Amino acid sequence: MNSYNSRQLTFGSYGHTLHHCQVTSPDNNWIVYDTRNEDTAIATTTRIERVNINTKEIQVLYEVDNSTIYGPGVGAVTYSPSEEKVMFIHGIENASKEKPYSMSRRTGVSVNTNTPHMKEYMDARNIIAPYTKGALRGGTHSHCWHPTQELISFTYNDEILAQNNIKTERVVGIMFPKMVEVPNCNTKDNISGKMFSVIVSEIVENATPGTNEIEKAFDECWLGDKRQLVFQCWVRDKEGRRKTEIFRAIIPSNEELYMSQGLCGSEFSLPTVPISIKVNRVTYTPKGVSELRHWLRSSPDGNRVFFLMEDEKGITQLFCHDFSKNIMNQVTFLESSIQSPFNLSPCGDKVVFLSNNSLIVCDISTFSYNVLISNDMDIYGIPNWDKTGNIIIYNKYTKDEKGGKYLQIFSVNLK
Repeated sequence: MNSYNSRQLTFGSYGHTLHHCQVTSPDNNWIVYDTRNEDTAIATTTRIERVNINTKEIQVLYEVDNSTIYGPGVGAVTYSPSEEKVMFIHGIENASKEKPYSMSRRTGVSVNTNTPHMKEYMDARNIIAPYTKGALRGGTHSHCWHPTQELISFTYNDEILAQNNIKTERVVGIMFPKMVEVPNCNTKDNISGKMFSVIVSEIVENATPGTNEIEKAFDECWLGDKRQLVFQCWVRDKEGRRKTEIFRAIIPSNEELYMSQGLCGSEFSLPTVPISIKVNRVTYTPKGVSELRHWLRSSPDGNRVFFLMEDEKGITQLFCHDFSKNIMNQVTFLESSIQSPFNLSPCGDKVVFLSNNSLIVCDISTFSYNVLISNDMDIYGIPNWDKTGNIIIYNKYTKDEKGGKYLQIFSVNLK
């Protein structure tokens, strides 16, 4: 068995939380993170930072002004694949006891790492009728950059429907470069943005059993460098039981999206999906994709999508759907369930995840495993790859000199 040594990169007595994807800079020298010490604490998180993977230098990229326990809050930061730019959640700046940070009270902002602290609003927001085409009426989250184009995917929760006590679940959307000017920006609830946003998943409150109607859409990924997005959805089987299946959206040109009609929604309905977006169901599984929260991952060529699902023994394994052959295959054959989200290496030949409190890398073609770190209860979250595919980056709780436990960033070199 190979012996692997981990290297601690951060040491401050505060959290250093990695996002589920796109954490390294284009030159592979920096790792970006927010300063949460637990997953649910975005409202009180104030900083976006990065650490140099070689020198361990820390740089503050953005810090919130006038933070309170109600927000605004920042977190869930990703690095652009090609630019010195990061994007992250930013709570609405008028956060208060009456209007605290929430899933529908947040937006996406970017910061150029060469000019820290200068934020730009990406998605526009308008919660005052008449609503604005290309703007949203709630909050975006989990932003993911397209590998080669200026598209960004996100998940979204609507504030207008929440204000009107209309039950609605999360949906998936995309944004592309096109300035959206929103009126009444002096309210802080309304924000003009650099990107034009559309929803790609139509949902209903109660899906008809045995149909492809969707109740919730979430945890998406781009299919390689194609203009195609795959995401998880709640559907109902013929007996009315809820399960999760995978759907795909084929995205037309930006111009077609911009020219679409009826995107604004109403006081009683979500923004509509452009008719030029084609959505189809990918999987038809007996029990559904795993309920363990995880994000779908694509092979580099976009021909396969990977996901978690229980095998016949009830053990959570990695599976994939091959679009070219229209077949589903089991990838891992572990004795213990995968217990974390996973990530594919840049070449798509390996996968990293946590199982049995151990950090494990699996070779997809040979089904061989390397246990990098064994039986460590303090490893936490979602392991990531660097851009070379030679280094694993992960989070772990460690104690400082005063006994406090804080999430730190570690790396393991596979070479």
